[in-house]
Amino acid sequence: MIGEKIHNYEITAHLGQGGMGHVYRATDTMLGREVALKMLHPQLTMQPQFLERFKKEARVLAQLLHPNIAVIYNFIEQGDNHFMVMEYVEGTNLDDLLKKHRALPPEFVVPVFIQALEGLQHAHRKNIFHRDIKPSNLMLTPDGTLKLMDFGIAKVAGEQKMTQVNKIVGTVEFMAPELIQGKDASAASDIYAAGVTMYEMLSGNLPFESDTDFNLMQAILKEKIKPPDKLNASVPKALADIVMKALEKNPASRYADARAFQQALMRAFPAFRDVHLDALAAPVTSFSTTMNPTKMSNDLLTAEAMKTRGDIWKNPANVLETVKGNIVKNKKTYLIGAAALIFLFFILGIIFDRKNAKDLQAGNNNTTENNKVEGGNKNSSLPENTVQQSPVNEPATIQNPPENKPVADVKRVNEKPRDKKIDVIAKEQTPKKEEIKKEEPVAPVEKKEEKKDVYIKTKIEVELTLRTDLGNAEERRDIPVSFSVSYPVVYDGVTIIRQGATASGTIKLGKVLTDIEINSVAAANGQQIRLKAVKGHGKRNEITSNRSYTAIILPGTRVNFRE
Repeated sequence: MIGEKIHNYEITAHLGQGGMGHVYRATDTMLGREVALKMLHPQLTMQPQFLERFKKEARVLAQLLHPNIAVIYNFIEQGDNHFMVMEYVEGTNLDDLLKKHRALPPEFVVPVFIQALEGLQHAHRKNIFHRDIKPSNLMLTPDGTLKLMDFGIAKVAGEQKMTQVNKIVGTVEFMAPELIQGKDASAASDIYAAGVTMYEMLSGNLPFESDTDFNLMQAILKEKIKPPDKLNASVPKALADIVMKALEKNPASRYADARAFQQALMRAFPAFRDVHLDALAAPVTSFSTTMNPTKMSNDLLTAEAMKTRGDIWKNPANVLETVKGNIVKNKKTYLIGAAALIFLFFILGIIFDRKNAKDLQAGNNNTTENNKVEGGNKNSSLPENTVQQSPVNEPATIQNPPENKPVADVKRVNEKPRDKKIDVIAKEQTPKKEEIKKEEPVAPVEKKEEKKDVYIKTKIEVELTLRTDLGNAEERRDIPVSFSVSYPVVYDGVTIIRQGATASGTIKLGKVLTDIEINSVAAANGQQIRLKAVKGHGKRNEITSNRSYTAIILPGTRVNFRE
């Protein structure tokens, strides 16, 4: 195919292939730009279900116009061949980065996923569910832009199901439990797949892996997931918690939508906004020894070849035989591992016994010395040791060395750090039990958000929900309308617009076309911030049937929080 011309597209290179066809790089001789030509295998054009799926992908992509989604330019036929003309995305997919780096640092993963969730939110607003989110379907360009790829098995909400070759559509490792149970795809199932992808990027390991799809699906349905920070100690606990919420087995327990997932990341890590490729140069350390290699993918749409995996086990009766064979094959390995484990426990037992003996001897010595201080130096000033002993809140005293319990108490006293002043200790010889509990915080105290002036340097999107009912509105009239802010807007670590804040604007209804203007919104400090509607003109039925709108805050806006 190299050198051939398809309409006005001259093929220059073969980029990859998969189960559905080939991807070529081509030059648009009319416009002088590089494109990607995705061609369906000629033998598949004779099978209606594959041809319909190929055309459906083109129709889905035609509805999506977003900087974080690969764009389709055209759909053409030449002879018996069918082609999609798509945006040529130069860069690398995240699966290749994982193979190279094993795991990716949080300061790289968070901004990458903020972009991925932005594109996913756009698709969900169009009632389109991707159904195959995974590292190989996320492309990163050299300028740090993330692109969602391969909507080949995407599902449009409410559409009739296509006849499928396999019972399960998607990549099993990234499938939500409800999809395995046969339920329809939804925003929640895409959020789960995004959570699995983020989990693998951070830990270098998939939540579940198995030798058969049957066992893998059983694990997804029943087993608990080990948090990513337990596999990679460099993952912050707050980030691990965010990922684990996306991986809840109950769809209702996950994030309400992709925007909520994105906002959780932005609130927890306000400094991680831009993708810096140099962050990959820093080594990711502290891996668990239980980590498994990432499974390779083979997809069609990306230049690196993406193939959707949809096969399910073919003969469940072979599962038991496979397990037996693995046990016999690895019998020697299991015996060596068991022997090593027994030896390790033996060594640890010896060390532990020696440590206990030393601690007991030290406790007896300290008890004797403290008794001398109590009996012989009553009128003398307190020695330095007494400062450590004064916070003791145990009912037993140090003057009874024969018993084991006071000895243990003395040991705890000596291990306490000196975190209080002497004059405080002298006044509180016997502090109350309630005060002891206060010294052992159960959870960190949440910091109050710092109030500071905010100068906005980049465009910020504000998601709005229309409050005003337009059912009986007159045509060709400026109708005052109000909106409520769907999600809080955070910039530079400061909440500048609260959820539920009121925005105002006007709508002019026509018979066919409608104009919408969003004027301003109330900031958290009471200030009115100017807004601009992202889509200010469109068909009336589209504008009035959709109550969700997007506006932007323009760069140069200043929000003053001075009291």
